[in-house]
Amino acid sequence: MAWLWRKARERGLHRPSGTVVRSSTLISRLIFVVSLLGGLALLIGFIRFGDHVTSLKTPTQPLRADGAAALTGGSDQRLIAGVKLVESKAVPRLLISGVNRITTAQEVRAVAGGAEETYACCIDMGRRATDTIGNAEEAAIWVRVHQIKTLVVITDAYHMPRSLFEMRRAIPDVVLIPYPVQTTREFDGDWWKNERPTRALALEYGKYLVSIGRGLLEGDTEIALKQISLFHKGQTP
Repeated sequence: MAWLWRKARERGLHRPSGTVVRSSTLISRLIFVVSLLGGLALLIGFIRFGDHVTSLKTPTQPLRADGAAALTGGSDQRLIAGVKLVESKAVPRLLISGVNRITTAQEVRAVAGGAEETYACCIDMGRRATDTIGNAEEAAIWVRVHQIKTLVVITDAYHMPRSLFEMRRAIPDVVLIPYPVQTTREFDGDWWKNERPTRALALEYGKYLVSIGRGLLEGDTEIALKQISLFHKGQTP
C-alpha cells in the first residue's frame, strides 16, 4: 500500500510540471504569432506610407485660403512655395514657422526669394518652433491672431501626414489644405530600391506612429482615428 501511495503522489507531482511546460510553450507560440503579425502589419503600413507620400504632388490648380504656413526644416522649396503663394495672391498672409532666432529676414529672403515689400506687409516669421509639434503650436497662435479659418500647410511630401496630424490637434476648428512639395527624385518610382529614401521614410514613419500614439494617449482619439481612416482610404491624412 505504501508503494502504491508513493507512486500516486509522484504522478500527482509530475502532472503540474507537464502542464506548466505545455502552458509555457503555448504562451511562447502565441507571443511569436502576435509578434509576427505585428511586424507584418508594420511592414505593410510602412510600404503604404512610402507609396502614399511619394505619390503626393504639389497642387497645380488655383487655390484660395485665408493664410499659409510654411514649416522650416527639410528643403528650401517649402519657403519658396509659400512666398510664391503670397505673391500670386492665393493667400494674403504667410507664416514661416521655425525660423532660427539669429536668422535675419534678409537671409530668409535670399533663400525663399520674393520682393522686399512682400515681406514687409504679408510675411510673419515664427522663431519659437523647433520641431513639428512646435510648428503646430506656433501656427495655432498665429491663426487666432489673424482670425484665419482656412490654412494652407506647406511642407515636404514625406512630412505632410505628421504635420497635418499635429496641426489638427492644435487647431481643430481650422480647415487645412495640404500643399506638399517633392524635393528629390529619389522619392520617385521604386523608392524602396534606394537605401537613402528608404531610411528617410522609415524614420519619418516611426515618428508618425509615435505622433499618432501620443495623440491617442493624450485624449485626441477622434482626431487620431480620423487620421488613420483617411490614411487607409488612400487620402492625404
